[in-house]
Amino acid sequence: MNQLATQRYRREITLLLSAALVIFVVTVIIGILNGADLVEFDIKTILTHVHAGTLGWITIAVFASVLWLFGDGEVSGWQEALPGLLTPLSVVVIAVYVVAFWTTVGTFRPVMGTITGLVIAAYFVWTVARARRRVLSTPHWGMLVALFTSVTGAVFGVLYAFMISTGHRLLPEGGEDAHPATMVVGFLLPVGMSVTEWWLRPDTLSTPADRAGLWQMGSLLAGSVILVVGLLLDAPPLIGLSLPLEIVAVVLFLVRNGRAMRATDWAEPSPARFFTFSALAIVANIVYFAYLVIRYEGDFDLVPTRLLLVLDHMMFVGVMTMAIFGLLTAITAERRGVLTWADQWIFWLTTCGLVGFMLGLLADLAWMKRVSTPAMGVGILLGLLTFGFRLRAVIEADPEGSPA
Repeated sequence: MNQLATQRYRREITLLLSAALVIFVVTVIIGILNGADLVEFDIKTILTHVHAGTLGWITIAVFASVLWLFGDGEVSGWQEALPGLLTPLSVVVIAVYVVAFWTTVGTFRPVMGTITGLVIAAYFVWTVARARRRVLSTPHWGMLVALFTSVTGAVFGVLYAFMISTGHRLLPEGGEDAHPATMVVGFLLPVGMSVTEWWLRPDTLSTPADRAGLWQMGSLLAGSVILVVGLLLDAPPLIGLSLPLEIVAVVLFLVRNGRAMRATDWAEPSPARFFTFSALAIVANIVYFAYLVIRYEGDFDLVPTRLLLVLDHMMFVGVMTMAIFGLLTAITAERRGVLTWADQWIFWLTTCGLVGFMLGLLADLAWMKRVSTPAMGVGILLGLLTFGFRLRAVIEADPEGSPA
C-alpha cells in the first residue's frame, strides 16, 4: 500500500524528502574526497559538508517526519495552511544557508542562520499546536523534544557565527561547543529513537506514551540541558552529570524496543534492519560518549579530533542516515522493483564502510580510513539514487501527491 497516499501533507512530505536526497549529495561527495585524503579542503568546505548533512539531510527529513506524525486528525485555519508555506520556504532557506557556508564567513552566514532558526521555530510552534489535538505516543514526544532543542541549538549556532563574523564574544569561553552538543544529544538522539520506534513498532503511534517512554525522552531532555549548561559554564562535573541521564534513556529505549530489534532478519532487504542498526548505533554512541567523558574528565577540548569524528559519524551516519534510509525503504516498499539489486549493496556498503571508517580513526590507520570512506560513500550515493527513483515512482502513482 502507498502509505504516502493516506497522508494529508503528502505533497509537502515528498517535496521535503526529495530535496533532502539532493542536498545530501553535496555532503557525501565532499566526505569521500576528504576521507580518502584525495583533497584537503578549507574550513568553509568542511562546514558545508557538515551542515548540508545536518540541515539539508537530517533536519529536512525531520520536517517531513513531523508532518507525517502530527498531520492527521482535525485541522483547519493556520494549522492547515502553514505546512504548505513552510515546506518550500524551508527547502530554499536551507539550500541558501548551505551555500552561505561554502562561500562566506561574513554576516550573510549568521543572517541565514537566523532565518533558518525561525523556520525551525515555526515548525516547532505548529507541532506544539497539533500536539494538543492528538494522542501523544513516545515517538511524538521525542519529536517535540527534538524540535525544542533544535531551536535552542540554532540560537547557539547563530551566536557563534555572529561571533566569528564580527569578532565580538557573544558566548562564554568554550561556549561554542554548546551548539554541536545540543544538536547531537538534544536533537539527534530523540529523533533517532523516535523514527526507529515509529517504524519498528508502528502500532504504538495510536497509544499514549507509557511511563517508561516519558522517562526516556525526559531523561534525554534533562541530560541535554545539563550538558549544555556544563559547556557554557566550563564545568566538567556538570558534563559528567549529564551522562547517567543519557544512559537511563538508552536503557529504557532498549528495554521497550528490544523484542522488535531481536526479530530483525539481517539478510532480508527490509526497513527493519536499517532501524535496528540505527538503534544499535544509538547504544554505541552513548557507550563511546561515556568513554570520552571519563577518559578526558569531561573536557572535550582535550579529545583528539579523530576521536570526535568517530562520535560524529556514529551519530550522523550510523544513527540518522540509517534511520532515514529505513524510512525511505518503508514508504517506497511498493516500488521495490526499481533497482531491486541495489538494496543489499546500499545496506552492506554503508554499514561496513562506516565500521571500517571508525576503526581506522580509532586505530589511527590512514589506509583503513582511505579504503572505507569510498565504500561508505558509494553505498550512501547508491541509496540516494535508488530511493530518489523509487520516491518518484511512488509520486507518479499518486499524481495528487506530486510536489508542485
